Amino acid sequence: MIKYIILILFIVSCSLEFSDDKESWDKGTINNENAISISHDGLSREYVLHVPDSYNGNDSVPLVLNLHGGSGTATGQRYLSEMDQVADSAGFIVVYPQGSFVNGYSYWNSMIATEGSKGTADDVGFIASLIDEISSNYNIDLNKVYACGFSNGGDMAISLACYLSNKISAVAPVSGLMSQESDSLCEPNETTGVFIINGTADNDRPYNGINDYYLSVDNTLEYWTNYHLADSVVIENFFDGNNNAIEFYTYLNQGGLSLIQHYKIIGGGHYWFDLSVNGKNLDQLIWHFFEKHDND
Repeated sequence: MIKYIILILFIVSCSLEFSDDKESWDKGTINNENAISISHDGLSREYVLHVPDSYNGNDSVPLVLNLHGGSGTATGQRYLSEMDQVADSAGFIVVYPQGSFVNGYSYWNSMIATEGSKGTADDVGFIASLIDEISSNYNIDLNKVYACGFSNGGDMAISLACYLSNKISAVAPVSGLMSQESDSLCEPNETTGVFIINGTADNDRPYNGINDYYLSVDNTLEYWTNYHLADSVVIENFFDGNNNAIEFYTYLNQGGLSLIQHYKIIGGGHYWFDLSVNGKNLDQLIWHFFEKHDND
């Protein structure tokens, strides 16, 4: 009974940025495979890089950051997603950064100004430095740098749209939420693209948000549509090739430009979703959204 009480207290004390749903997506090893080290803000950080065979150094290419969930690994996210294969076919470089650690758990500090995150790592600064490092070694099109992520990594991706929009052209959070602080602190670029993918039955990142910590998906969409002056929406309802029930929202401004899209997975849980839409999986759908946006 004492052990049980201690365990409960430990779980409650962990940050909301950690996910309990670890086994479904952490397929990596404790030690990241072929990790590259970088020092930032007094910490030794890691990342895993995938460069397509088509890269020749002569032509600039896009860069996609793919962020793991809380208590996950860079290698785990690489195995969970299929972004390497998309990079090979589309010709971009993909990087899987490793979060820092607190109490033995890896995490992303998506809440930079509140106590919602128990850690203090400067992850926005780390991602900025990582982009600079990779672009110093590879010919990167700095107008085409994107970020996606799962769970806590999704939280971080949408925070990057707020706090690093000078370097990030578009983001795609999967089963992640926008921190409540961002509602007042967010300063995105006027052309920042946002593709939000959430399930309605997610218990770790509830669609309705978490009071005092995370906005609901609807409130997040309201923020971004107001910011981008979107005044109309196209809604499509369909079942994909894997029998997922999807409501697809495309928000348009007066000029017909769409900077915001949303996949609402009806009954979907806390997953990097196994989608099949017109023959495209989730990673391909994310890239299809990314390639339409740049900071030019």
